[in-house]
Amino acid sequence: MKERQAEHQEGWASRVGLILAVASGAIGLGNFLRFPGQAAQNGGGAFMVPYIISFLILGIPVCLAEWTMGRMGGKHGHSTPFIFREYLKGFPLRLSGTIGVMIYVYYVFIESWCLAYAYYFLTGQMSLSATTQAGMTKEASTFFMNLTGASENGSSFHSPIIVFFLICVLFNFFLVYRGLSKGLEAFAKIAMPLMGICATIILIRVLTIPGIEKGLAVMWNPDWSKLTEPKVWISAAGQIFFSLSTGFGIALVFSSFLKKKDDVVLSSLSSASINEFAEVVFGGMITIPVAFLFLGMQVTSFGTFGMGFIALPSVFGMMPGGDFFGGLWFLVLFLAAITSSVTMLQPGILFLEEGFRMGRRKSSLMLFLFTFVLCLPIIYFNKDFAALDIADFYIGTIMIYILASIQIFVYVFKIGVDRGEKEANEGSLIPFPKPIKFVLKYITPWFLFFIFVSFCYMNLPEYLDKMNPEVMGLLAENKGQNVEDAKTKAVIARSVVIGLLLIYGFIYFLVSKALEHKKDKVLT
Repeated sequence: MKERQAEHQEGWASRVGLILAVASGAIGLGNFLRFPGQAAQNGGGAFMVPYIISFLILGIPVCLAEWTMGRMGGKHGHSTPFIFREYLKGFPLRLSGTIGVMIYVYYVFIESWCLAYAYYFLTGQMSLSATTQAGMTKEASTFFMNLTGASENGSSFHSPIIVFFLICVLFNFFLVYRGLSKGLEAFAKIAMPLMGICATIILIRVLTIPGIEKGLAVMWNPDWSKLTEPKVWISAAGQIFFSLSTGFGIALVFSSFLKKKDDVVLSSLSSASINEFAEVVFGGMITIPVAFLFLGMQVTSFGTFGMGFIALPSVFGMMPGGDFFGGLWFLVLFLAAITSSVTMLQPGILFLEEGFRMGRRKSSLMLFLFTFVLCLPIIYFNKDFAALDIADFYIGTIMIYILASIQIFVYVFKIGVDRGEKEANEGSLIPFPKPIKFVLKYITPWFLFFIFVSFCYMNLPEYLDKMNPEVMGLLAENKGQNVEDAKTKAVIARSVVIGLLLIYGFIYFLVSKALEHKKDKVLT
């Protein structure tokens, strides 16, 4: 009983701790890997124009709305279903409350790659010994595929990566078990400064490399012609969306612990600003310039994984002192990843505690077993990242877009922007920005809707085809690739989607039961 009482009295030890916790949840691999890749492929410095515009009309308004809604809904509870109970009921409530922590099941696997690379660099075991640029890239690619088990289904379980994966999972749940203030907040207060120090050391080293101005020119000399391409604007808005972890429900859940006397306006702006600083300064000033300097224009052909785990290891392999700086860089990535993954677990823990009156020990164990079992298929069916790619698209993109859209439409059309401003100003250290109020009322909902529809139009047909064995087999045949392999990947993709739907249905059932249980308790 004492354990449960302590959990429900849990909150934040300080406002700085809350800001760092939310910022650490937002600062993840998207800042250091996805942003540089998007910028490199979309005009370098020109990409910053739609990026900044998107930050102003999408990023800041959504952050302010999330923090305000979270504090308002906190009187009903601190997990997503109970927060939304302030605004919704019936099917919309259950639908919104069901979208939760499923992104963790593949994110923690990528997190383990970062830990593994940090270990291998710092211990001098990367063994990239080629003397040519092409040879170095080939060695880095082979190392990456073998380590992650992407060469064949099931090979991940025979690779050292499984050990690093288990370490990451256990560390995540250790922090979750310790609670918000003693776990996540305490770790964020250590991890965020350490991340900043390590990234600054690497930035100084990169900026002192002879000829680095050539790499910087690629990032900061704009290709203005790119601004005429709709894809660049959609990519910029999408990057802001993913960078701030909008739609994860993290800020919504964390701000639910705040009282009316606690600030939400300055806190939300501070956490968003810290995230953007990390992304633009560290992600943009380190990854792109150094990669272009050593590898040239071929860097634009690397995807997010290729940029992070093939291109950059190749670069560090060619740099003097590369093992040390490579180790520091991947330590930064690991810290960014684990702070994000721990925050992803918090809504699930809080839901089990509030919805089913579980203690911290039992809820942590239940969520550990649930997410661990869900991770295994992603790890096993990892040939060419088939299962991970599908999971990332439908969970990490589509589902969070849906939740973010629900939040914004609820804020604008259910709560009302005027009432939201009034609520946000209570206890605020600075007033709710008037221009943001206008943007929220007339621009943000429709801009978000347009981006979502455009993104689906550009990407959904491709991912639907990935689930069709006949289509994928025909494409493989036309490219001279293995037809049976292509069909197998399509079957895996289809199975992953069916599995996600079943899991979603199961969580929907749990949410319904939890809401009914809470309602019955209130009535009695």
